[in-house]
Amino acid sequence: MDAHNMTSGEKISEALKLLEEAAKDKKNDLKKLVDEKYQGLKEVLSDTADNVSEMKKKAIEAAKRAGEVTWEKSKEAAAVVDDNVHKNPWYYIGGVAVSALLLGYILGRKTSEK
Repeated sequence: MDAHNMTSGEKISEALKLLEEAAKDKKNDLKKLVDEKYQGLKEVLSDTADNVSEMKKKAIEAAKRAGEVTWEKSKEAAAVVDDNVHKNPWYYIGGVAVSALLLGYILGRKTSEK
């Protein structure tokens, strides 16, 4: 078919066929060119993935350590409170009674106002 008599769609189709044939012929050359040209980018992406993985591991370890420390501190605080309650039980009984009285007063006042 003559190039002057072809429509633009046919011209594009013909150009794509030529590119496809050239790509098939030069497949290895193109692959080598892309591999060489973007090797630095591949290395950066690989290093970044390794860094993210390492950061994730460190974050998990830090969370585990924080959980263990929190558990230990909670146990220590509970032991201190338990000792204090056994030494002075009436202070804690009185504190709970006053708190319950205030809470009952506040809740009772709000329900009676409605």
